[in-house]
Amino acid sequence: MTNWLASVESLVEAQSLTEQLPDILDMKDPSKGALGALNQQMVTDIVQWVNKRCLCSATVGDLPMQADTVSAAINNMAETGVDYVKIGLFNEPGLSTCIGQLEATIRSINTPVIAVLFADQLPLQSLIPNLARAGFAGVMLDTATKNGHGLLDHLSIELLAKFVSETKSAGLLCGLAGALKIENIHDLSLLDADYLGFRSALCDQQIRTHRLNPQLAKQIQCQLNACMAKAKTG
Repeated sequence: MTNWLASVESLVEAQSLTEQLPDILDMKDPSKGALGALNQQMVTDIVQWVNKRCLCSATVGDLPMQADTVSAAINNMAETGVDYVKIGLFNEPGLSTCIGQLEATIRSINTPVIAVLFADQLPLQSLIPNLARAGFAGVMLDTATKNGHGLLDHLSIELLAKFVSETKSAGLLCGLAGALKIENIHDLSLLDADYLGFRSALCDQQIRTHRLNPQLAKQIQCQLNACMAKAKTG
């Protein structure tokens, strides 16, 4: 079964989804890049408001691939009480070394850490085995450049299916995101990823920095429900 994630930038946005909470309420600041971080207090406030009615995750920001910097950010965000901490792995020199050096931090905390890879800057080698060895709990595929081009503009359904298979075979949670549209849900749900992530599809005019529209959240849930029902009968 494929669940879904909604990214919010404030407590007010989170509260607007009261009638249709996602499976994961994700916290990030879309005005600060692909994985812009909210401050710890705001994340803590949202986690407390959610009160375990759904899972919560938060990003740590678009950080350089330096293990000491990323480790500090992981530790700080884990203190907010989120269920998952998400970190972006950008295709920079030293990326593989950074992943290995993060293992001690990842294994020392109780909060699972999700790696975010970017479809528009994937490294030549597969990092999934390295991520599993380093103790990551899952991998999400997103887009780094937010210019209206979505995940499916960068990778075919066939390549996404391979990514999902490799990730799940490694025992990791698997997520797909990156300017996904409601009309993409049917095709993507067939891939059996654990989560589909949405931000722009929840916003007016499908612009990720615009106002979040709760009615669009209901449409996403309805579409996922329809796909699940069809799968059961099909």
